[in-house]
Amino acid sequence: MKNKVDLPIAFALMLFAAFASPILDAVAQDAKSVVGTYAAVSNPSYGDTPRGQLILGQDGHYSLVVLRRTLPKVAGGTREKGTTEENKAIVIGSIAHYGRYTVDTKEKTITFNVEGSTFPNWDGETFKRDLKLSGDQLIYTNKAPSGGGGAIEVVWKRVK
Repeated sequence: MKNKVDLPIAFALMLFAAFASPILDAVAQDAKSVVGTYAAVSNPSYGDTPRGQLILGQDGHYSLVVLRRTLPKVAGGTREKGTTEENKAIVIGSIAHYGRYTVDTKEKTITFNVEGSTFPNWDGETFKRDLKLSGDQLIYTNKAPSGGGGAIEVVWKRVK
């Protein structure tokens, strides 16, 4: 009698292991598939051809920098000698932040936990973005850009 009860349980466990493992592996693989270095392709807040880099580390840390294609040179030669106009154009034309990130493959989101930013209002904030992966492109929606305005789609391309 004992063998008859154990056999269906063992069979059920084998089926679970056979089907659940690939599903769990696929979820983990999707999260790992974003790991890498990306170049800015499109970010409406920073003009038609922004410059920038997004690094998503395997350890869950990230670093992001985006700049307008052209920023004014500082005529005074050092950052401390920038004019009000030069400094304003540079601040409006750039953003950098770093911290930790997570990917939720079920919800299709990436969450940035900002530890530090050139926009200090973001220090310590958490931002969840809708995420799409398409070939070598990582695309997310920023619903509250630091410059204000409505939602924007941000496109990054994996650097090879």
